[in-house]
This record gives sequence, C-alpha cells and structure tokens, in this order.
Amino acid sequence: MPKAPRNSNEILIVKEKILDAALDILFEEGFHFLSMRKIAVKMKMTAANLYNYFSNKDEIYLAIQTRGFALLNKHFEEINQSTKAPLDKIRQMVRTYVDFGIHHPDQYEIMFTRNTPKYSDYIGTSLEPVATIEKQTALKVAEVATNAFLELAEKKPFITIQEAGYRTIQMWTALHGIVSLINSRVLQEVDPDTDAMVEKLTEELLLPFMDIKGDFT
Repeated sequence: MPKAPRNSNEILIVKEKILDAALDILFEEGFHFLSMRKIAVKMKMTAANLYNYFSNKDEIYLAIQTRGFALLNKHFEEINQSTKAPLDKIRQMVRTYVDFGIHHPDQYEIMFTRNTPKYSDYIGTSLEPVATIEKQTALKVAEVATNAFLELAEKKPFITIQEAGYRTIQMWTALHGIVSLINSRVLQEVDPDTDAMVEKLTEELLLPFMDIKGDFT
C-alpha cells in the first residue's frame, strides 16, 4: 500500500532536518565538499527523495543562511518592538547578537566567517530569486540595528547620520571578534569573564554618543 503524501507541516519538519544535516556537513567539511549525496546519506534517505525537497545543494545552503538571519532578525524585532529607549535597544541587541553566536556556533560560522557563496554569485542564475530572499533577510538585521543607532543620533545633534552608520559597523566588527574568540575558546584563556568583557566593550563603543553629562537617553 503506497504511503500517504506528507502534509505541509510534515514537509516543513523534514526540510528543517535536511538543513540541520547540511549545516553539519558545511561546518565540518566546507561548502565545496557539500553534496546532495552526502546530505542524503546523513539523512538516511535516497538522493532521489532529497530532490523532492530541494533542487540542489545551493538551494539548501541559501535556505540555511535565510533561516539563520530570520532567527536573528526575529530577536532584534522583538527588542525593537518592546523597548523604547534607543540605548536600551542597542544594549539588548548587543547581548542578543553575542548569545546568538555562542548558542548557534555552527550557524554563526557559516553566516559570518566562512568564505561561502554570496548573493552576487547567484546573479543571472536560476537561484537568483532565492538568493535575493536570503540577502533581503540579512539586510533586515542590519536595518533594525542601524535604526536603533539612528534613533540615538536623533537625540544627539552632535552625531551625524553618517556617524551612526559607522558606529553600527564598528560595533558589529567588534562583536564579531568577541564571538569568534569565545567560540574558539581563546578569549576564555585570557579572561574567563566574557560577559563582563562584552559589557565593557559595549559601553566603550557607545561613548561617542554620550553628551557632556554622560547621558545616553
């Protein structure tokens, strides 16, 4: 008797498991060694069955990227909606970014560290629409963070919009360094109190937004 077709929820569950399996291979072996065959073996399914869910390894890779950025954006949007003071938003986003990187090290590595394909590599291909969704999702994360800095800049006339944009990138690069050092366990060898290090770094990076009284609000 033939199996009943899967419903949409069951299909989604299988797709998530496929992404998890592919992420493991991506992290352990790199993009160039990712293949539909390896994913199928890890999933204990036939390659033919795998193609019922994704057309090729690039579509799976882009889905992994989109999933990661969507999760980070969800956290940022929750902060944006629930917090009014720009400084508080930035502080919470900083902590959330670091926590995301620490609790999802494999995903973070693929999203921000590895030399994997980017949107420009898919322009003119059949996967350009899928890559566009991935890029737009990633840009939403940057947009929410930048808007928090812009809100803060509006309250401080001595900070320009250009300066706010620069400080966003400065904060991001510093946090990326901290996450990478924590995940490699190098920072813990130098200073085991990583939480205090993150807090101190955040305050120092926000110093340009302070007025004479040291008021951030």
